[in-house]
Amino acid sequence: MLLIRSFIVAIIMILPTQVLAKLNHNQQTYIDALDALKEGQVERFNRLSHALSDYVLSPYLEYEQIKLNNYEDIDAIKAFINKYPDQSISHRLKVEWLSTFPKKQKWQAFLDNYDESLYSRDLRCYYLRALYKTGKKKEALQQTHDMWVVGRSAPKACDPIFKAWLKSSYFKQDYAYERVKLALKRRKTSLASYASNFLTGDKKKAAGMMIWAHKDPAILSSTKRFPSANPYMKDAVIHGLKRRVRRKPDAALAYWKKHRTRFNFSPEEIHHVEQRIYLGLARQYDKNASKLLQSLRDEYSSPEILEWQIRVSLRNRDWPSVIRWIEELSHYEDMDNDWFYWHYKAYLKQNQEPPQIVKQNFQKLSKQRSYYGFLASEMLGKSLTLTNIPVPISQDMHLKIQNLPEISRAKELVAIGHRHQAHKEWQFAVNKLDQQGLMALARVASDWGWHNRAIRAVIDANHWNDLAIRFPMPYETTFGKAATKVQLPSSWLFAIARQESAFSEQARSSAGARGLMQLMPATARQTARKIGISSKSSLYDPDYNIRLGSSYLSMMHKRFNQNRALATAAYNAGPHRVDRWIKSAIALPIDAWIETIPYDETRRYVKNVLAFDAIYQYKLGKKNPQLFFNHEKIYLGKGKHSRKANNDDAKLKSAELASN
Repeated sequence: MLLIRSFIVAIIMILPTQVLAKLNHNQQTYIDALDALKEGQVERFNRLSHALSDYVLSPYLEYEQIKLNNYEDIDAIKAFINKYPDQSISHRLKVEWLSTFPKKQKWQAFLDNYDESLYSRDLRCYYLRALYKTGKKKEALQQTHDMWVVGRSAPKACDPIFKAWLKSSYFKQDYAYERVKLALKRRKTSLASYASNFLTGDKKKAAGMMIWAHKDPAILSSTKRFPSANPYMKDAVIHGLKRRVRRKPDAALAYWKKHRTRFNFSPEEIHHVEQRIYLGLARQYDKNASKLLQSLRDEYSSPEILEWQIRVSLRNRDWPSVIRWIEELSHYEDMDNDWFYWHYKAYLKQNQEPPQIVKQNFQKLSKQRSYYGFLASEMLGKSLTLTNIPVPISQDMHLKIQNLPEISRAKELVAIGHRHQAHKEWQFAVNKLDQQGLMALARVASDWGWHNRAIRAVIDANHWNDLAIRFPMPYETTFGKAATKVQLPSSWLFAIARQESAFSEQARSSAGARGLMQLMPATARQTARKIGISSKSSLYDPDYNIRLGSSYLSMMHKRFNQNRALATAAYNAGPHRVDRWIKSAIALPIDAWIETIPYDETRRYVKNVLAFDAIYQYKLGKKNPQLFFNHEKIYLGKGKHSRKANNDDAKLKSAELASN
């Protein structure tokens, strides 16, 4: 991505454009039937629907017929639900049918047919209202708390029961105060302000300051605005500190020193605040960060603290401390094996023979198909481990999953362009399947060219070694032409698209990035102007998206001296941030620079893309794939984008070969 983001890219399930063919007779008749219904031609709709009684999407026409009768035919509804049990279409009908009862004030009928498994916030509030309306007021009001005390706005269906609850003895100010905090945690300041209206006294004043501190954390510089006589003001202080840490941890530390002794903070609160501040300082590689992290109480130690101690030590090239903190981290059972690389390298950096267990762990790491596994392999002079184990699915299981009603309908819905409904059908099937079913579903999706769905399914199945499914190569010709035009490896373009969208043409992030290579519209327009092409085409057009994405990546590649690691970081976080990170580093080798990237997302992103690139090199026929090219094994820092590496890495490799 072109801008740093902490959100998950929204993937829309879709067939590749070239797979969409001209509609067949049944598909066209189905579309005609729906059009007839929209135009009020009921007789024509019924005639066309009857002609499609055996069509895979006929349940949707039956469903439309029930809707046409305003859900009045109860026998037809129950027959439909029995005909299509535990299927997406019957669940959808039941939710809509239940929603008609409140509008008709048929509260007992709602309760008689309510199904808790059909979770919907609207239905849940209708259920509480039905209890209240049928004389079970106490039961209804006792359960309303869970719907109101949340960090997001509730649907309008909840308003009547909320109104009754807020006036009842079951409502407590503590609930409103808690909702203020939950809303701010989700950055919903308007909702927080709404919830604060139900507060009085000290809690109301504290909530107001909490909202103010959320919007302007600098207000914490004033102790007068946070009177210690109000015990709830400590919550406003804590929230403001969390906000300030995000951009200015040094300021947060100064504010904390002002307020630390003014309130009766619990040991847990003190640790929580100080850990956030000290980790914020560590991300900026403040000179005091390591000492401050060490000052945290031992009983609150965590892997995150130790991992940042390692990164601070790497930034300072403090190899004894790297070893110390990794060995502390090893006491945790879930320690990431990636740290085996730095444990081993830290000994060699000090010209010391690594202990046998460290060497064994390093050898173990070198056999993994991962970023650090590839690094370890290259240091040992070995070929990269590229394990490929196809999903173990029988033909019978493959056919069974392919013929699931939801999957059959999903395929047909995509073919006619009804992608939203197709996604619902697909996801409904996913939610019901076990590991074997998910692996078979991944194979089906891959066969059909639904690569983003295939990748998701095989990951959900916890099967990581089918390279054909996990690393497909759609639009190979287009990627190849783009790579030639901008003089970049096509493997790298594939890796970027794989990381960004999992090859979903219609992917769109919450920030607005679009298409295969997740381009922001503004960046796309700028890139189009620079390369002299129109900026009016759709970013959901694969050819156009790949051309612009590859061109922008090429610009980053040139800006950062043909170094894919730096250019990849710039593609994700922006070139100005990368400039700043390079400048702040002091003679760091490229592997240490990547591990000390301050942003978790960008650090993971760069590692993934480089590892994916090596895998795509292999898939494209390169005999000896490489994680880093020789010119990329540089040292960074002191404002220079690159300079010749010294012979440290060569010495490390020689030392390892000599020790075996």
